[in-house]
Parts: sequence; C-alpha cells; structure tokens
Amino acid sequence: MLPLHWFYIKKKLISICLKSNEVNTTLEKLLSPTADHELWKEFKAGNKQSYETLMKAHYRSLFTYGLKFSKDGEFVKDCIQDLFLELWKNRETIGNLSYVRSYLFKCLRNKIWRVLHQQRWHHQAEQLEDDYYFDVEFSIEHHLIREETLRDTATKFADLLNQLPKRQKEIIYLRFYQNLEIDEIVQIMEINSQSAYNLLHKAISSLREMPLAHIRP
Repeated sequence: MLPLHWFYIKKKLISICLKSNEVNTTLEKLLSPTADHELWKEFKAGNKQSYETLMKAHYRSLFTYGLKFSKDGEFVKDCIQDLFLELWKNRETIGNLSYVRSYLFKCLRNKIWRVLHQQRWHHQAEQLEDDYYFDVEFSIEHHLIREETLRDTATKFADLLNQLPKRQKEIIYLRFYQNLEIDEIVQIMEINSQSAYNLLHKAISSLREMPLAHIRP
C-alpha cells in the first residue's frame, strides 16, 4: 500500500503522465508570452523574420495538437501551412493578442474541423460534443520515475486519463500538458470561463472517482 492518498498521488502524477514523447522544441520553451507578444506586433508590421520565428516556435505544438483531431499527418501539416499563409495575408487586419499560442491553437482547431466538415470526413464537424474526435494517449517516461511501485502507479494513472471522455481529455491536455491558463483554454475551446472550470472540475472529479484497483494490471 502506498503511503500517499490516491488523490494526492493522482494530482502529483498528472504532470508525469503527460510527459509523452511529444517533446517541445528548445525554441518553444524559451519563447515567453512577452516574447510572443513582441513577435506578434513585429509580424503585424510586416517583419518576415518575426513571422518565421513564430512559425518555428509554435509549429511542433500545433502539429501535435492537430494530430489529436486527425491522424493524417500530411493533412495537419497542410492545415498549419494554410493557417500561417492566411495569417501573413491578413496580418494588417488581425488585432493585437493577449495570448498568441492559444489564438494559433484556436485557429488550427477551427480550420481542421472546417475542412473535415467540407470534405465530409467527420459527421460531427459542426458541433463539438463530448464524444467528438480528440485522440490522445497519455503515457509516462519510465526513466523519469526510479521507484518501481510509483512507476507502476503512474502507468495505471495514465490508463485512468485515457478513460476520460474526449472533451475532458482535451481540457486536461491543454491545462496540464500545454500549461495553458483557463483564459487561454476558453479561447481555444470556445466556451465560457464557467464552462471551462466545470469541465476541468468534472475531469478531476472523474479521476478521483476511478479507483486504481479497477485498472487493468
């Protein structure tokens, strides 16, 4: 029996379980919201170097996020390319942003769903319900956890995360893997703050109600 309460373990292990092989680039890690904001202003003014830096900084996280909605990597890449081309074309009419990354996530999310709907690849593209397509497999990097018992618990907890409904998985992914604030998540998922808090609370509550003993060994 582990010496820690299950909920405490679950809360602490969320960050571990979200460390999959989707590793952010060094540039993404170094790009602060303030730097993002400055680059965005320069991009809007027509600075191509700032535009390219924004693309390089956010490309990997956008690609991994896009793959949650479609497993077709080339399709996701095309959507990202089209997104940045449209941003450059419309840069003078786009307003200043408080959160650049969440804006890019939102634009990509909407673009993917719009194309999927237009091409009839997904029958629920017009309305995102709890069972809409969002596929993420939470996992752990075993070398990060030296204690065998805790490593086994973390693996089982990852299984718990994978049992959550799609929208709950998405908000867990955005909040704890992408480290986005609620205000940013609201922008991406196009829900109000109360709905975001309720959804996150429901996801955490679901985890608390799922005993690890019910998970497959």
